[in-house]
Amino acid sequence: EYVFIEAGKSVQMKVMAKFVDGSSEDITPFCDFRVADDAVARVSQLGQISGHQPGDSGFVVLYRGKVASARILVPTDSKTVVKYPTPVNFVDREVFNKLEKLKVLPSDLSSDGEFLRRVTIDVTGSLPTPEEIRSFLADKSAGKRAKKIEELLKNPRHAALWATKLSDITGNNTQALEQPADMQMKRSQMWHDWLRVRMEQNLPYDEIVKGILTASSLDGKKPEDWVTHALKVDLEAVKYDTTEYASRGTLDLFWRRQAQVPIIEWGEKIAAAFLGVRLECAQCHKHPTDRWTQADYRSFANLFAGINSQNNQYSAPAIKKIVDEAIAKRDEGKPPPKNNNQRVGIREMFVAADANRKGLLTHPDTNAVLTPRALAGPEFSFQKGKDIRADLFEWMRSPGNPFFARSFVNRIWAQYFGIGLVDPADDFSLANPPTNARLLDALAKEFVEHKFDIRHIERTILLSRTYQNSSVPNTTNRFDKVNFARSYVRPMLAEVVVDVVNDALGTSEIYAAGNDAGSKNLDGKRMIEIGSSRMNNQSLAYALRIFGRPPRTTACDCERAMEPALPQTLFRMTDPELLKKMRNGTNRVALLLKDKSKTDEAIFEELFLATLSRQPKPEEIAIFKEHRESRSDRLDAFTDVVWALLNTREFILNH
Repeated sequence: EYVFIEAGKSVQMKVMAKFVDGSSEDITPFCDFRVADDAVARVSQLGQISGHQPGDSGFVVLYRGKVASARILVPTDSKTVVKYPTPVNFVDREVFNKLEKLKVLPSDLSSDGEFLRRVTIDVTGSLPTPEEIRSFLADKSAGKRAKKIEELLKNPRHAALWATKLSDITGNNTQALEQPADMQMKRSQMWHDWLRVRMEQNLPYDEIVKGILTASSLDGKKPEDWVTHALKVDLEAVKYDTTEYASRGTLDLFWRRQAQVPIIEWGEKIAAAFLGVRLECAQCHKHPTDRWTQADYRSFANLFAGINSQNNQYSAPAIKKIVDEAIAKRDEGKPPPKNNNQRVGIREMFVAADANRKGLLTHPDTNAVLTPRALAGPEFSFQKGKDIRADLFEWMRSPGNPFFARSFVNRIWAQYFGIGLVDPADDFSLANPPTNARLLDALAKEFVEHKFDIRHIERTILLSRTYQNSSVPNTTNRFDKVNFARSYVRPMLAEVVVDVVNDALGTSEIYAAGNDAGSKNLDGKRMIEIGSSRMNNQSLAYALRIFGRPPRTTACDCERAMEPALPQTLFRMTDPELLKKMRNGTNRVALLLKDKSKTDEAIFEELFLATLSRQPKPEEIAIFKEHRESRSDRLDAFTDVVWALLNTREFILNH
């Protein structure tokens, strides 16, 4: 698993191949060698690895479609014998075990203020209020961090944040949903809120996935009851009320798109979302850095043959008759729409009942129809009246599944550290080994044993010493990027950026625009509570775009850009709408100034707590006093302070 190399030294790799006739040969000269991080180590064309600086890098050997991987460890030259912190749980034991191999010491425990800001952003996508900060710092009880974690995990914002993340993962793309256009944003909100309700209930992860993967429009209802339900859903949607849809057992909107989706795309979406596997490279040839063949790709896609959600197509003629009668009654006396795209219909998402599906993909070599098969798993057969997706789901959540539990605990880990144990989080492959395989396996085992309890894994991670490390590096871990010896400074999600800016300023968002009067019901909500990937507010749409919000058009986590960019800095410095918020007559500064009992020093402290979640330092107070003397207008002076705080790296990053 590990290859140890000292910095400045080299080692020659030797690759042996065992052939079907039982012979073995040295194939080193014929292999392709790659390292993931050439700042840590480099490899020659003939497999000589040289260590460059302390750290850890993935290492891959490729030979005629075969892939083998390991991790290269370059330890520090530290000779000091140190005592590692006492592990809180198995997370720390596995992390510290790896750090000892690298001779790397974890950073000190984070301060209470640092911990509170980090965990509040990570768990709820918001900043702690000044009152919450003062209360937490004043609390001297030993268990206050555990108590705060529990409080945040039960906060409704926690569910909304995960609904936003799961909307990315499951492809809640507003543009691709059923028309008319004014219903697309409402359907996106239904999708988001279906997920949010389940996260609020702490429904086991496997049950959430079951509700998506095996969804149907009838949802176990009689046709008449389903049509009544569908009409109520659309009626409530006018006001963006999603209560009726969120009460459904399954998320049929996942499968309901305006255009028919090819089964190969369903295969790619399901593999990436729930197994953490990128299949697209196997569409035209053997995957170059993984095990998947074209036959694997097509066999998996065949599992989704027969899925239908097209307009005016139903699972039975009797259902079509019921739908037609219900729509005619609903539209009685109303003027007809100018075109059919403006008409709100009732579509049924169903799986064809016939056992012999049309459009099944064939073997690329023999042209024989391929039997549906799970990835590295069993074959399944179509049977009349049976939904093969249910068989796929049972395979997914089986304890021995190599992907399902591991992929989601990896997503949870990435949420709280900014990088997964496998990174990218949806790229589990032979050529992308986990940075800590023992920890990943332990988390997956814990997840399965606790019946896929998401909050249990979150709680385990958040309570660990590893999560609560300071972001301040020491001499041994300053180069660490993947072993969690310290808390990594990391960007926030675009939606969270919008929300924390509003938290700091004491403002809120306006979503309503155009003729969609119902969207006024969204005004004032947090961005993480909004389902649509399309914004009517163009200023808001621009902010989300430059901070990396994905359009959700492909089955890939790579759609969300998390890298810093110049437009982000310019936005905070010069955006007209943001500057207007800073001058808003009801924002935080305006309300503080209305309280005549508050001194300049008290307001300055309040603004620091509201933005950076800490008290100002003496040198910062001195700078402010000098600036205050140069500004005769009190409002101008404090608006300048807020502008300066929002334009710091300390504000815009989590750490």
